[in-house]
Amino acid sequence: MTTSSKKTKSDAGEALKQLTYLASALKAPRITEAAGRLADHARDAGWTHEEYLAAVLDREVAARNASGAQLRIRAAGFGSRKTLEEFDFDAQPAVRQQIASLASGGFLTEARNVVLLGPPVITGG
Repeated sequence: MTTSSKKTKSDAGEALKQLTYLASALKAPRITEAAGRLADHARDAGWTHEEYLAAVLDREVAARNASGAQLRIRAAGFGSRKTLEEFDFDAQPAVRQQIASLASGGFLTEARNVVLLGPPVITGG
């Protein structure tokens, strides 16, 4: 190993230590994980510093959003969580098109309200 490659590895190690400290200070621990995973890829792909930083921060924001959504669902106290993938369209075939329309999210971009009324349908054992 040459002196320049030793210096580069040493510098990278110090930078990761500093990133760990800064991520901790910002209360954003996933930055450290993303920075380590993306560093080699960014170097190999020739990313700019801005592209690398944007990718690292994007991972942190995505993880926070997912975590925040889980916290809000838990805080809402729902008895159980259901997804569209679990929906039994055989039990309610008449709503297939309406559910597909809602799943597209079009009502959001149109700023329209959606109201769902009625008890949940329980099927099976």
